[in-house]
Amino acid sequence: MGRLQGRNCRNRDMRFLILTIRAGITWLICPQRRDVRGAIDEVFRRYPDGIDVLICNAGVGPTAPPSMIFSLNFFASVQMAEGLRPLLKKKRGNCVVTSSNSITNMTVRMDWVDMLSNVMDEDRVLEYAASIPSAQTPSCYSSSKHALARWVRRVSPSWAVDGLRINSVAPGNTTTPMTKGMTEAQMESALLIPIPTRYGRKEFLDAEEIANGIIFLASPMASGINGVILFVDGGIDALLRSERF
Repeated sequence: MGRLQGRNCRNRDMRFLILTIRAGITWLICPQRRDVRGAIDEVFRRYPDGIDVLICNAGVGPTAPPSMIFSLNFFASVQMAEGLRPLLKKKRGNCVVTSSNSITNMTVRMDWVDMLSNVMDEDRVLEYAASIPSAQTPSCYSSSKHALARWVRRVSPSWAVDGLRINSVAPGNTTTPMTKGMTEAQMESALLIPIPTRYGRKEFLDAEEIANGIIFLASPMASGINGVILFVDGGIDALLRSERF
């Protein structure tokens, strides 16, 4: 998905630097706090006059260990966004964070969401995560993404005071390297509720569809949008929660 975002940025004559916290497009940076700090320092070194856009797109799925899910999906994104906020402020830029449409499903543990977004103590959270059984990693995933979406909503007013915008996309099931390895049974399970825009077809959304939503939020066309969680899931959220918006 990062490659698609980069291509779309180039098509719009936007300069960009892709940073990834896991093995990926430009660098391999392990999901540890010192590496997040190192990435932040590198951006400051390269762009001391400021940056226009930050896209926090790193993440792991529900098969990863609980400690990695919490550390990468929540803490690394928050630390990267807040760490680069001074550079965004210089250009009156904006940030887009990738959440997930799983933030509304029944696997979310609100006590874990509170632990992440209210306490925000990574050491304590990771100590607790060591005791979470592997069978509960789907809840770790959805809870980490829910906490991230909540954080975006909470900080958006203070970012706006600095002349900044921060928003989030909440993708549905998408064809990515993380999902291409799914078995047929796993695919069937994931599509028990069909994607409305893919009705009659057993397929996920294209990664480019998610990238387009991210690029829109990052662009001047979204200048009036702040603190929004944009569901790019083919209509699944509307299907399941038609009375809530």
